[in-house]
Amino acid sequence: MVGCFDRVITMKLQKLLPLGVALLLAVSCRQQDLREITLHVPDMHNEACVQIVMQQALGRVPGIQPRSIALDPQQRIIRLTYDSLLSADKNFEYAISRAGFAVNDIPADEKARAALPPEARKPEVKTP
Repeated sequence: MVGCFDRVITMKLQKLLPLGVALLLAVSCRQQDLREITLHVPDMHNEACVQIVMQQALGRVPGIQPRSIALDPQQRIIRLTYDSLLSADKNFEYAISRAGFAVNDIPADEKARAALPPEARKPEVKTP
């Protein structure tokens, strides 16, 4: 009878062991991995551009820490902190590119660029 009881206990422990390990891993896994990124957006030259970049591009990418966004319109730079477990740095660059603006080394999506309102397009330099 004792041998049978030991086998039952052993079987129950074998079934519960993976659950215990999974629970331990879930508790000890990283919940956030905050990183900073600097985005250079050379064509972001006025408030209309800033609104498009912030709302249509960055607003759609998960993981941004909203209070971390720092805009420098003079230098045309955006600095932000994001959770790399939710997004990668390229997600931000491609979102801005798809909104019609070049960013870092990613060119602007030409269709999106053409669809921008006139006030958000970079003024063309006229040559004599």
